[in-house]
Amino acid sequence: MQTPDELAGAIARNVRQRRQRMGLTIDLLAGRSNLSKGTVIQVEQARSNPSVATLCRLADALGVGVASLIETGAAPRITVRRAEQSAALWASPGGSKAIFRIGTDPPDIVEVWDWYLEPGDAFDGEAHPPGTTEVLTVLEGELSMTIGDEHVLLSVGDTILFEAVVDHRYANHAQERNRFIMNVMQPMEGPMGGPDTISAAGAGGV
Repeated sequence: MQTPDELAGAIARNVRQRRQRMGLTIDLLAGRSNLSKGTVIQVEQARSNPSVATLCRLADALGVGVASLIETGAAPRITVRRAEQSAALWASPGGSKAIFRIGTDPPDIVEVWDWYLEPGDAFDGEAHPPGTTEVLTVLEGELSMTIGDEHVLLSVGDTILFEAVVDHRYANHAQERNRFIMNVMQPMEGPMGGPDTISAAGAGGV
């Protein structure tokens, strides 16, 4: 897996190169991504690892998928991402983490995430742009999901598909670790679709 320093360096390089190719100033990128100028500068100078929410906003503003911002090299037509190349883009003080395995660029974004939730931990996701769908399968333990006003308890082998256009929450109320694989699919009409507003509540980074 990439170290935090390697990840920060890759993100800094990719954001800066993409911004420059598009002819954007730091101020313009900050405005497009609804981030502060200071945040963009921190990202481009690899001062810290940005949160999932910040990454999603930058990717959307730059017209690429999150995968392009954490990529360490040119992506061939066939991409194999080894386990050690994957990046943990969210982690909690309790040891939970969300590992970004692989993804595609617009117009049709597909992302694969590998989640580990320790007992008592949770992650809150804000509503995604219209058309976004999430599909996940529980591999270990139990997962308590809240999607809008609906509550669902999932066990090992259970799979859920839902439109992620409302606030949603993943929680582990059991006594053992929960693991699930999640696919996020976001069709876009163009490179400047609405921002992905995943909320990395309690996560470190920008």
